[in-house]
Amino acid sequence: MQVEMSLLTGDALPGSNLMDSFLNSEFVTLIEKTKSGLICYLKFEYNDISALGNDHGGLDILEIKSLTKNSALARVILNGPIAMMFCEDNEAWWVNPTYLNQTGLSLTIRGTRAGLTRIRERLSQLVGNGFSVKLGAESMHSPEFRDMLPQKQRLVLDKAIEMGYYSRPRGCTQRDIANVMNIKQATVSEHLQSAESKIINSIGK
Repeated sequence: MQVEMSLLTGDALPGSNLMDSFLNSEFVTLIEKTKSGLICYLKFEYNDISALGNDHGGLDILEIKSLTKNSALARVILNGPIAMMFCEDNEAWWVNPTYLNQTGLSLTIRGTRAGLTRIRERLSQLVGNGFSVKLGAESMHSPEFRDMLPQKQRLVLDKAIEMGYYSRPRGCTQRDIANVMNIKQATVSEHLQSAESKIINSIGK
């Protein structure tokens, strides 16, 4: 599940002031979930190296692992409200690509259907409807989600995943899928839209 949130939506969150210091803050990998926050590696990009010494809401730099003039890899603890959601839920976690830059916050989340549902509900409580949800190949291919789909939708979805339709960047078009399956593009579009809608709505319940 991919969650996209604009800077305006997240303006009240403590991590929003990271944009005052960094051009890009990119999640690299999770080290540990603790009661105090998510301990992980982040990569920072900046114009001024002194930005590393600033106070950062929702984030404390624990150790600089590598350093260049314009970027750093650091071990940090994330303790803002969004990070704490994941500390408190063992059925959902961050993966790449997850980052904060001028376009906003992008979170890639993996987990069980129940975990993803809880995270989506808590995000709604935190920022209202000011975020969008997209699905990647991993979510679409999960048996938890596929089993709720009719056979024809499942067949088209499986072929779309196999051909890279849900990869970033896309590995094929709907027309490519239609040609391989010898069906109309409109049929592919209808089945994929219905499947995506059912899965996204199931996460929201």
